[in-house]
Amino acid sequence: MQWKRDEALGLLILRVGAGLVFFLHGWQKLFGHDISFVKEMLTMAGWSLPDALLWCVAVVELIGGLALLSGFLARTAGLLLAFEMLVAVILFHARQGFFIVAVPNVPLAFGFEYHVILIASLLCVGLGGPGRWAADEPIGRWRGRPRP
Repeated sequence: MQWKRDEALGLLILRVGAGLVFFLHGWQKLFGHDISFVKEMLTMAGWSLPDALLWCVAVVELIGGLALLSGFLARTAGLLLAFEMLVAVILFHARQGFFIVAVPNVPLAFGFEYHVILIASLLCVGLGGPGRWAADEPIGRWRGRPRP
């Protein structure tokens, strides 16, 4: 049996998967655990952020996740979230090593292996576009852009 190649389906799966991760992380920061909990967790890990920046990160993750899920302004959201993840890796996760390690009686090492996949996924959407099954698609056709 030969598989039919469908880039649009692949981009949809990639975009929705990344969007769900970011939407839920933003939701958790804003509504699940309040910002003070997130700030305390970061402080315990040796990383401090002003409250305003924490709120900004939470809102960008929530709205960026929605943008990826819907495909509306997904390119912008993908690039913005990729930048956020890159900053997180550079400022915090790089010194923890590549791997996320959980060993009994040892503090959890928050390596950046997970972030590499997120950044790659976000750059695929940000640079390649959200695909045919996105909210931006009808808008693009209305403006006269050809279908990808």
